[in-house]
Formats: sequence, C-alpha cells, structure tokens
Amino acid sequence: MHAYKTAAKIEEDGEIRLSELPFRAGEEVDVIILLRDAGESRTETPESFREQLPPVTRRLLGVARGVSESDYNRYLEEKYR
Repeated sequence: MHAYKTAAKIEEDGEIRLSELPFRAGEEVDVIILLRDAGESRTETPESFREQLPPVTRRLLGVARGVSESDYNRYLEEKYR
C-alpha cells in the first residue's frame, strides 16, 4: 500500500477538495480523514457534540453503544409526552 499525506480544510458546504494528487485518473484509493490536533483542547465535550447531531444519528450512536431499541423507544415516549 502506498500512502500520501496532505492537508485540507472542510468547506462551508462540508466538502473537501483535493488536488495535485500523485495518483492516476481512475485509480481507486481509500480515504481516511483525521482531525488535525492543533495542540489545543476542544471546548466541546463528547456529550455537547452529540447533542448537535441529528436525532437519527444520536439514536444510532446510542444503539451502537448497547442501548436497546425498547429502552430508546421508552426514552422517546417519556421525553415527548
């Protein structure tokens, strides 16, 4: 596997544009995106970041962490009575 590292900024529309890559047109590549650590701690806690996510994404994260579907449905019923 050949690796190539470059930096990019996320555009306002959430897209990333990469140019001048050392690969030929039509080649398939794997893409891994890592948040650059600028030596600063983020002010957001994982919980506050999670609250900014769309409800469906929060639900899927909860299920992925072991929350059962029935527990999640009970939570929604109690929250939105």
